[in-house]
Amino acid sequence: MMKSFKPLLTACLAAFAVTLLWSALPFAAWQKPPGHSEVAVFKATPALRLTNRNLVDVLIAVQLNERLSNAQWSNGVLSIDMKVRPGVGRPSAWFSDIEKLVRVSFLQLENVKRVLIRIVEERPESKVLLAAVDVRKSDSWLLHDMDALAYADPVHDVLWRERLRVSFTSAWEERFGQISGFSVKPASISQF
Repeated sequence: MMKSFKPLLTACLAAFAVTLLWSALPFAAWQKPPGHSEVAVFKATPALRLTNRNLVDVLIAVQLNERLSNAQWSNGVLSIDMKVRPGVGRPSAWFSDIEKLVRVSFLQLENVKRVLIRIVEERPESKVLLAAVDVRKSDSWLLHDMDALAYADPVHDVLWRERLRVSFTSAWEERFGQISGFSVKPASISQF
């Protein structure tokens, strides 16, 4: 009996020691030596090229005010439908989202040639197009006036309406009134 008791006692003590060691391991992680930092499992790096695989990630990172109902990427053209609710929202917030999309498309991403954005009002019975925007990488204002876009008012400013190639529909005019604006182009001076 004594011969089988010693190995059994040794096995129990070994199991107990292993149990104590395993229970102490989580606490050992709290005791980090100086100079050691946490290692990120996922490293967020901004995308440089837009692909169908990262399209959703890039658009989520933009942090828009409005929701998108459709996004397509094909041959250098990013097409987006921005969904707005009837009677809710302001055009200034919508154009703020457009500014964010243009900024990421042409300043962060290197392979976007054109951005097409449609502002679509989702009514219970149908979808109605309110306005459309068309910006191209070849537009010269992107180089020197990109920061001014954050303060632009394409609804009232003819220059920004032309730069963004904004087209307003009759549904926009029904909701917000006739499109009119001021022009920053110099007036012609008539000579006497």
